[in-house]
Amino acid sequence: MIFDTHAHVLSADTGRYPHSMLRGGTRPPVPPMVFPVERLVEAMDATGVDRACLVQRATLYGYDNSYALDSVAAFPGRFCSVAVLDAQDPEAPATLGRLVREHGLAGLRIVAPKLDEHDTDWLASDQALELGSAAADHALPVAVILYRLNNDAGRAAMLRIARRFTGLPIILDHCGVPHASTPETKWAQSQGLDYTIAPPPGFGIAEALGDFAGLTHVHFKVTDINFERLEDAGYDPAGFVARLADLVGAERLVWGSDIGQSTAPYGEMFARARHAAADLGEAGRAAFLGGNAERIYG
Repeated sequence: MIFDTHAHVLSADTGRYPHSMLRGGTRPPVPPMVFPVERLVEAMDATGVDRACLVQRATLYGYDNSYALDSVAAFPGRFCSVAVLDAQDPEAPATLGRLVREHGLAGLRIVAPKLDEHDTDWLASDQALELGSAAADHALPVAVILYRLNNDAGRAAMLRIARRFTGLPIILDHCGVPHASTPETKWAQSQGLDYTIAPPPGFGIAEALGDFAGLTHVHFKVTDINFERLEDAGYDPAGFVARLADLVGAERLVWGSDIGQSTAPYGEMFARARHAAADLGEAGRAAFLGGNAERIYG
């Protein structure tokens, strides 16, 4: 079982699936891309990937999850849906319940509506914690993305949340490490944001994620963004993944392509993932490339 936990699908039909912004957005969504679900099916078939999570592309569709949900319905059994909701919307817990009942929602993703270095209300306010409680009630895994600008405050808030919701599967997108929170490195550097990766063998993993090591319900999604940043720095992604597994265990790692945002061909993304798993051993490789995701989302 090969299971991609982080695929974005983007429709060409902007009349039926219009682009929109997250709450408080002050700029247009990201430059439009087109990657329809049919192309993803073809790419998965050609690569040998069995299943995938369709993760709402929040920077293109905001909180409108229609295309991802419709794509899951069009290919039942092949995909599961991970929706983005506004955690500060009082109606979000009810919306979550409706999506579970009507669409068989498989997971929730929470993103910051705007980037502020110290703001964690989008993640840890009383209203956001109510949404976390609702996800726990429905046994839904919750993924959280942290950007470089809000990484420190976001990880601290996530640690508090993880200690509170010990029965809730939590996934840190792109591992939650500072270097892998955006593919737009040129823009980040122009803003003075440091994306330097600590060198091997440690890669700064223990410093960033060590507090999560004993929280076995917290999982780490390793994506093509991680691989690209490591390769840009001249480091072998296999060493990074092996060090992460040493810290938290291979049973807590999942792979996600980030197709529909990252631009490499899908086959190249999967080849990177297989190489990155080279030092995990047979059981660890199987868990990382699909077994863990099947357990979390299956």
